[in-house]
Amino acid sequence: MAGSVGRWELFSSEGFDEYMKAIGVSNENIDKAKSALSAGSKLVQDLSNNGSSWTIKTITKAGEKEVTFTLGEEFSTATLDGRPVKVVVTEEGGSLVETQKGDGFETKNVRTASGDEMVMTMTGSGATCTRKYKKIG
Repeated sequence: MAGSVGRWELFSSEGFDEYMKAIGVSNENIDKAKSALSAGSKLVQDLSNNGSSWTIKTITKAGEKEVTFTLGEEFSTATLDGRPVKVVVTEEGGSLVETQKGDGFETKNVRTASGDEMVMTMTGSGATCTRKYKKIG
């Protein structure tokens, strides 16, 4: 998991529209997301670790969102479109596994880093999205 630490810029995204629809993102917010969260949008995820505490900062054209958590401990936050969720992040086989539970949906987001590439697979309500990031710092 130490390989996950760093700044990662999104360069590829497959199935994102279908995934957003499946987990209940509104059409209006899907349109916004296409601009701020798509490949080529300069979206960056900055992952840092300080002992048992982890921080994921998501940086987009539309703004920034930061969450700090301890592995295995549930915390409350909101999706990027503002819906409340309960989240637990664990480590499984060297990957960070984030499970989000909200009103009427559940997602599993797995971040796996290898060298200068991180793959994030997002699965929810029967849809899967694969997003690839390159390490930029």
